[in-house]
Amino acid sequence: MSNINRLKDKLQHLTSIVGLAGHEDKVINYVKNSIPNHDVKVDNLGNVTVKLNTSKDEDPLRVMVFAHMDELGLIVKRIEENGFLRVERLGGIPEKSLAGQSLVIDTGEKQWQGIIGTKSHHITPENEKYSVKRVNDIYADFGFRSKKEVMDAGIRIGTPVAYSRQFFSNDSIVFSNAIDNRVGCLALLELIERLEGQHLPCELYIVFSVQEEFNLRGVLPAVRDIKPHVGITIDLTLATDTPDLEGVADIQFGAGPSIATYTFHGRGTLGGLIPNPKLVNHVRLVASENEIPLQDAAFIGMLTDASFAQLENDGIAFVDLGYPARYTHAPVESVDLHDVEKLIQLTEKLVHSFNKGFNVKRG
Repeated sequence: MSNINRLKDKLQHLTSIVGLAGHEDKVINYVKNSIPNHDVKVDNLGNVTVKLNTSKDEDPLRVMVFAHMDELGLIVKRIEENGFLRVERLGGIPEKSLAGQSLVIDTGEKQWQGIIGTKSHHITPENEKYSVKRVNDIYADFGFRSKKEVMDAGIRIGTPVAYSRQFFSNDSIVFSNAIDNRVGCLALLELIERLEGQHLPCELYIVFSVQEEFNLRGVLPAVRDIKPHVGITIDLTLATDTPDLEGVADIQFGAGPSIATYTFHGRGTLGGLIPNPKLVNHVRLVASENEIPLQDAAFIGMLTDASFAQLENDGIAFVDLGYPARYTHAPVESVDLHDVEKLIQLTEKLVHSFNKGFNVKRG
């Protein structure tokens, strides 16, 4: 089996798991079962930490590489007497993608399939044909006939509702739900496997984080515990090689991983990351020395786990490394696994480059 096909097979397993923010338990168990030979710590929020290469140095360079396990979706906010469900967003769900969308609820005992209801086209008024309904105006239909049937199925107020599971591909280009950020989880699992038995110049902490799609702060307990000197976030970046994004940026499928030189939400949280310049230059140098292509990215409207984690302790040098993804936060996203493979290779080389003398002090 080729490396790309092996990655594809692993990714299909990861994206088949329903694991919304705050409800990541099945992903947590998958990660733990995937690395049985390692000491795994799970904190009370659900962050999974794997420590590699305990250093004998008095104060070793601590490096943290992390990616979030959770996906975005909806929650049940009201159950109608006739069995229909009213929902609320859990994360940045684009309302334009919801009409007619197929959904899944995993109660632990059973998976229930449903859809977002849409008014029959034949009787839709002209003024509604080109409008987007807000999440507060939509409903989900899971085929229940009464509120009692819903409750008997184990569905309650607050139950998570996910996009239906889908997975298909054309060679290395994969289409699936939850590409964001199960690809990051795939990269971490691959990194652990490839570093098996190797001596590292640093203490390495691999963290699978929680609740990124909710408020980006779920990783903070792990950061406070590890107290890293250097951190690498692995998450998507926005591929802009589709017809509707021409001229927005130059991030392309097949051109390798990205390094984010600037991210800023611009709304609400006002979070973002301007990465440590010395760390950025180091990443570029390692990529160049190993002939790994690297795309520069700068976006408003994006955030990652690093946005608030960088402010912990004495301030931490973080950098966002990404895989280009199309159709982000939509029911089906897309990624080129050749970019993911190069991202894993770059991360492995970077881990070997971080030694006790590595300096990211500003000024």
